[in-house]
This record gives sequence, C-alpha cells and structure tokens, in this order.
Amino acid sequence: MSIYRSYFSKNNTIVANSDVNTAKNPVTQLFYGKNRSGKCIYTGLSGDTCSGRSGFTQSVVNGYSRFLFGLDLDDLTSKVGSCCISSGDMTHTLKMTNTSNFDDALLNEFILIDGTRRATSFDLMLFKVSGGTWDEGVGYDYQLPRDMFGPEFDLTHSTRPSNWFSSTTITAWGNSGTYINSSPATYSVLATQSFDNGNENIEFSSPALDTEINSLLTGTPQSTYGIAFIPSFENLSGLTQAYSVGFFTKYTQTFYEPFLESYYDHTINDNRSNFNLHKTNRLFLYVYDYNGKPICLDVLPVVNIISCDGLTVLTPIAKKLTCGVYYIELNITSIPGTVPTLYEDVWSNISIGGVIQPDMTNEFVIYDNAYSIGSTAGVPTIYGYSVSGLKENEKITSGESRKVFISARVPYTTDEQALIDTIQYRLYVTQGTTQVEVTPWTAVNKTFTSNYLLLDTSWMIPNEYYLDIKATSNEQVDIYRKVITFQIVNQL
Repeated sequence: MSIYRSYFSKNNTIVANSDVNTAKNPVTQLFYGKNRSGKCIYTGLSGDTCSGRSGFTQSVVNGYSRFLFGLDLDDLTSKVGSCCISSGDMTHTLKMTNTSNFDDALLNEFILIDGTRRATSFDLMLFKVSGGTWDEGVGYDYQLPRDMFGPEFDLTHSTRPSNWFSSTTITAWGNSGTYINSSPATYSVLATQSFDNGNENIEFSSPALDTEINSLLTGTPQSTYGIAFIPSFENLSGLTQAYSVGFFTKYTQTFYEPFLESYYDHTINDNRSNFNLHKTNRLFLYVYDYNGKPICLDVLPVVNIISCDGLTVLTPIAKKLTCGVYYIELNITSIPGTVPTLYEDVWSNISIGGVIQPDMTNEFVIYDNAYSIGSTAGVPTIYGYSVSGLKENEKITSGESRKVFISARVPYTTDEQALIDTIQYRLYVTQGTTQVEVTPWTAVNKTFTSNYLLLDTSWMIPNEYYLDIKATSNEQVDIYRKVITFQIVNQL
C-alpha cells in the first residue's frame, strides 16, 4: 500500500450571520449552541452603545460555525496524468488533528473567553456545495476585542471575504453560510463521523469521498468543501451554553497540519524466484528508458507461458501496477512431469511511442513448496537487516525520491542474502514524547533481485523521520526500531 498526502491550499472558518473573517487562524473552532455576541456595528444612532462606544450596537450571531477548505491536488494530479497512478484504484481519507487530543483535562472544559464548553457526543459532516469559488482572506479573530483600542488598532482582525455572507469581495454566496441546513438540496454530504468524547481526530472516509476526489484528479473543477456539525446540532435551540470542538488548520505551523491521505496498492511481490504450485504467483516485467526512468507502454503487452517442451500452455492477461511495472497472475495446480521444472514467460506487443519493441523472454522455475505439512512445528527464521540508499541522519531536500534497499542476511552466514515477502516498514516523527505515524506498517517491495521501498518526499513536511522494520516468520513478529533516521529539509 502506497500513501500520498495532499495538503490544504486554503481554509477559513465562517460564523453564522457575521462578516468576521478567521481565515488564517491556526485552529478552527466549530461550535453550536447558545447565541454568541457578534461584532460591534456602526448605526449612527445616539441611543446605541457597544463596548462603551456611542452609535454602535451589538450584532447577534446564530449559534454555529463552519470550516471551509480547498485542496492542493496539483502534484497528485500530475502523477495520475503521467500514468504512475490510476485514480480509479485510489481511496482517500481526510484527516485533521483535534486540539484536545493531547490533554484530557480539556474534555468538557470551558475553552474560550465567552464561556464556550468543549463539545462531546456529536456528529460532524464533510459537505460539498457545487459551483462557485471563494477567497480565503487574511483575518484571524473570531470576535473583536472589547477595549478602547479595538478595532481600529487591531490589524489581525478583518471583515473582508470570505465570510458568512460573501465568498469574495464582490460576490455573495448562493446561500448565506454556503448552504441552508434545513434544505438538503443546497448541499451534498460526502462523509459523516461520530465523536464520543470529543477529543477524537477527524478521519472522514467514504465511497462518496473517493468518487469526488478521483473525479477532481481527472479534471473536474473543485467545488466548495467544508466541515460542520450536522443540521440537527446546528438547529438546536434553547441551550444555555455554546459547545465547541477545535482542530488544527493549515496555519498551525506544526506537524499537525490537516491533509487528504490517498491510498493505492503499488506493492511489488515478484514470485519469479519462488514460483510454487497451488498458490497465486505474480511475474513482473519492468520497463525503463535509457536514463533508468520507468515509462509506460502504449498498450498492455501480450503474454504467453511456454512449457519446457516448447508448447504454449497459458495466455494470462497482463496488468499495469504503476509506471513501468507490469505483471501477470498465475495459479497453476499441476504440470506434466515432476517439479522443479523450467518454464518461460514471453512478453510481446511491447509498444513504446508507437514503435514495437522485440519480444522479451524470461524464465521461471516451478516448485511445489507452497505448504509444509508434517509432524514437526516450524521454527522462526531471524534475519539480520541493513538499509542502503539512505544514510543515517542524512538531510534530504523535500521533493527528492529515493529507492531504499533493505537487505536480509541469512543467519550464521557473512554475506548470503535472502528475498523475503513478509518485510514491512513504517515511518513516523516525534512530537515531544508522542510518536506521530506518517506511513503505517506497509509491505516492502520484493523483486527478483531485491527488497526495497520507494521514499517519495514530495509530500513530507520538513522534520526528523524514523524508519522501523517488521519481519514475520512462523508466527514470530520481530520489530527493529529506528533502523535509520533522516531529515527532510525545505528546498532552497
């Protein structure tokens, strides 16, 4: 399983019936409940006062807010366009970190200056409003300061769009707040999530979200996307308090910046070195240009499986895994004669740029070692592991791509290597004493000659990263911590 992260291109929290702009806040506070005081607005009436100022009155804000965001999908779109990834094979999860995730003392506490209580037992939804564009703006504050120096000396406050009423300086939303919560026809729900304690992180995923993102990757323009309490919470009335939940935004300037995580299975498990009867085996073909760059063929190749006596016994359908990597799947239950025996896989109709290339003939040996049956229990095999292609404490510029080889040394030997299809790796960073997982346990590629992983740093935030390795043998799981440490640094 491969993972790619797309970060937010912009975000903003809009507050019901208020023109306050909170675009660049490092945290979004989604709230519902008791009406909250809005900004002081000028009326010119001598009887009106607000914050000690004559001629102003206090606006009233309905009790909820909504978080809007846009996605930077340019790099992922280019990968799809270059044939390295098929958008139809991807699934997606939108992730945001809860600001209460690290401190249980914040549960059910009063967390804002106006007495808003931390929400618990609620549902959020990921929504879409078709059409329209919006600008982020530069505001920070949810409320104007209540002192003699606000707002004219408060440069962080802005009422410029986007806000509840306007999407840009000269354009209003089709519906204030982007949609009407009592009218399902004005919005679409892409995913929902229930929160028990209120300190859980957002992890929106659904078939509807997969369909939406995959359509964006093939050219569909982005709509307006956002996160809000489901309508039944926004429409609650008669509450004596407001309830809020906070999540880090793109301006948090920490590793907890929100992102869309995309998953696609590009794991190579080449069985050419250990092809067995009675199990599904994969045989691969790799295509590179003269510079060693993987390239895609014009069409899928044709494959013939040739027996040891020269007869074509199978014509499996070739499939593309990723750019420059093609494979076939075979499940052979019996062959004439005895094993081991030598077969050939002949790849033809190999077309690059309209030019047909010569056929490629490869060999593989068929064994019958898929299962071990007997009276003796198996004994785990423990290998020694080393990593190459990446130096300890190496500084890597964001955007580089590395092929990292993992070598497994056979026990009680000095240089005998083994190819293993049960090796996994994970990447993580540390924030204080907390390990933040970047890539969960993922299978390492196994080709005919090596075990390796591809390290794509284009989406990795500058930080210090740790690589762990896990190997499984006969029900024994061995984890090797911090096999390698490296740093991602900003491009100059």
